[in-house]
Amino acid sequence: MYDVIAIGSSTIDAFVYTDRAESIVIKTINNEETFISYPLGSKLLINELDFFTGGGGTNASVCLARMGLNAAYIGKVGNDSNGTRILDELHKENVDFLGEISSLPMEKTGYSIILDSIEHNRTILSFRGANDTLNYSKLSKEKLKTNWFYLSTMIGKSFKTLEHITACANENKVRIIFNPNNYLCEKGARYLEKILKNTEILILNNEEASLLTGKNDSKVNILALKELGPEIVIITDGKKPINCIDYNNNHYVVYPLDIKVVETTGAGDSFSSTFLAGFIKTKDIEFSLKLAIVNSHSVLKYKGAKNKLLTYNDAVKILSDSKIRIEKNKIS
Repeated sequence: MYDVIAIGSSTIDAFVYTDRAESIVIKTINNEETFISYPLGSKLLINELDFFTGGGGTNASVCLARMGLNAAYIGKVGNDSNGTRILDELHKENVDFLGEISSLPMEKTGYSIILDSIEHNRTILSFRGANDTLNYSKLSKEKLKTNWFYLSTMIGKSFKTLEHITACANENKVRIIFNPNNYLCEKGARYLEKILKNTEILILNNEEASLLTGKNDSKVNILALKELGPEIVIITDGKKPINCIDYNNNHYVVYPLDIKVVETTGAGDSFSSTFLAGFIKTKDIEFSLKLAIVNSHSVLKYKGAKNKLLTYNDAVKILSDSKIRIEKNKIS
């Protein structure tokens, strides 16, 4: 019996930094967008190049294991060197692999290129590869014995697998935490209905919440999202306060600390999975929110989604010295 089985993507992340990249802002009458730009036709030197494993599913499962939980991972990798690297790391981190290795030579492991500007504004080029063809019928059902399923973003054929796992969870009274990204949220609440109505904890950022509700106000969003099925809803918003609503409509406003951010990849995954770990261990929402901030802040200070994930004891120790502030009130 596992504490948590995480389902989601796995990738190799290439972090590319060149001091020739710049951010530019393009304004229209109705909008303003920021882009990373490179000189056209130039051959640019790369100042820094790093390779780490990533993907929402592996990031969460490794985080949960470091938090001291019995964790497993379901996803799909290619039968290639990158897939082997991911599987080796999962084994090293004491995470059981319950997923699928592709039998198709042309189906490669997921790969991301993270482009960084001089202002440290990132753009990610994502190759999904084998991530999108996870087949529920290929999974060993007798191994899906767990107290929680942690669902992150899967698209294509793999999204249907998420829906099957949700149905399996409902039949076997397994609890669900759902951490979708904008790929899924932009498809709307109806598209995610089967998952949302069976979700106990929903964690997403303000942009993703707005895509699902059509609203921009965090307090309005947490109430609207709770009506879709989740019993706990948490909305993060970068450096701005985090909003949370619990089973009894208690509203928490959490104020992150002001830290120097080096790279944001994986911070959301560490926040969501650490919150779940804290909640499983203590059932204390305020403690779990603070613990999640501590671990996500650790990830934000370094490159790579897993390099500075904390153990449970280390996170608790840091938390004891931290000044994270939470305001709590009742809303209806």
